[in-house]
Amino acid sequence: MKKISSAHRDPSSGSRLAARTGSHCPANGFWIPEGQPGQAVFVFEGSIMPAGSSGATVWLLDKTISGPPAYPLPGPQRSYAMARSLAG
Repeated sequence: MKKISSAHRDPSSGSRLAARTGSHCPANGFWIPEGQPGQAVFVFEGSIMPAGSSGATVWLLDKTISGPPAYPLPGPQRSYAMARSLAG
């Protein structure tokens, strides 16, 4: 099946990957609402892009932030991380 992409490259932001509120997230990572730096949100690929603090917005993928989200992950990822920390 052909994958449909709702993402686009935003030329005004140095060709970073961009996605609109309500569309499917094209890539895992930290996303920043356009014009609101410092409000990064981690979104998983395939999830629906959330609304920003001011409502519908364009989200830009921030390649400069890396690492896991600052909040606990739900489901098996968290169990795996806990089991790994107890093992070693």
